[in-house]
Amino acid sequence: MRDLSRLPFPADEYRERQRRARAEMAARGIELLYVTSPPNIQYLTGYEAIWFPNRLPVGVLIDVARDDTLFFDWKRHEPYVSTSVFCDEARYFQYGESARVVCEAVAARGRAHARIALEQFSLNPSAPVMTALGDALRAQGATLLSGDWVIDRLRLYKSPAEIACVRRAAAIADRAMLRLRDRLKPGLSEAEVSALLNLLLAEEGSEPAATQPLVNSGPTAWVDVHAFPSQRRLQAGDVISVDCCAVVHRYHANLQRTFVLGPSSTKARAMIAAAAGSIDVLCREARLGEGPERAAAAAVAYVRERVPAENIWWVGGYALGLGSPPSWVGHTYLANDGEERCELREGYVSNYENVFFDEAEGFEAGYIDTVVMTRDGLEALSKIPRALLEVPL
Repeated sequence: MRDLSRLPFPADEYRERQRRARAEMAARGIELLYVTSPPNIQYLTGYEAIWFPNRLPVGVLIDVARDDTLFFDWKRHEPYVSTSVFCDEARYFQYGESARVVCEAVAARGRAHARIALEQFSLNPSAPVMTALGDALRAQGATLLSGDWVIDRLRLYKSPAEIACVRRAAAIADRAMLRLRDRLKPGLSEAEVSALLNLLLAEEGSEPAATQPLVNSGPTAWVDVHAFPSQRRLQAGDVISVDCCAVVHRYHANLQRTFVLGPSSTKARAMIAAAAGSIDVLCREARLGEGPERAAAAAVAYVRERVPAENIWWVGGYALGLGSPPSWVGHTYLANDGEERCELREGYVSNYENVFFDEAEGFEAGYIDTVVMTRDGLEALSKIPRALLEVPL
């Protein structure tokens, strides 16, 4: 028996996830599902890595008619797989032989002519690798289907054990953000602030997030929303937007707050204050069993009635949970206009963003929170006020 004590969840949790995957496959007419999306691999097996070889289809094969799982990885990862992956069997390949190894394993199981679904929206591996694998499976007799959003949809609705991770992550984010407020000062660069927040998150118990903390300040902040933190140094009076995730077992909780260094008459204060109540509208209007779009539309309307349209960058949100580099963004949105539609069920986790800017004054500001759907309604997890947080000098 392999020692899998390093895995974050017990065996029963992974078996239940794999059972649910087979039920979803049966409903979609899929006989074999080859999962290559890093978050989906981790969901099914516990496997995680900071880097995936994009020339190899690292993944897990699920058979609708069997209870066991077959894992595929690079030969160099064999020792890691033996202690960190919940699977029943593993096969290994080197560069240039992955399609053959996968096809041989499928044929050995008597599934050469099966209806096999592949994930095309996965961040790994590269598209030519999946094209070559698909061609080889088809040449062997398989019928290829789309495997997109099969596992992602299961991941939308989290178990109590998963929600516990999200709640822990949200509490970590709060503690780290409040500690950051006490450390901000003129002279620090945006890059130093981002690195400092990473340290504070780690000290509070977080794993590294899928994306580095974003820090925007100064006169170009309004165009730098998704830019890397720069070497610009903070100055007195700066509005500073900080966006991060805390992470527990790769479950992300998103938090953004906006600071101001010392006294300032910035318009950001009024914008954030005017929009602060929109998250209460979102939570009040959300209903179990409904799509999130009605509640989201009410929250957006609340903001648009109070903040000029020319100052609104985005009001909305997207599903959260397991995240792997380079992104923590899920595939469904509160507006229900993503790759797939969803409904609010117990265990649904999303962020909710209010992001504003002012070109003339030169700032980006707002707040982002993580929300969880419970049997009692939608709950916002952060306890930090949704306001411009002043840093005394």
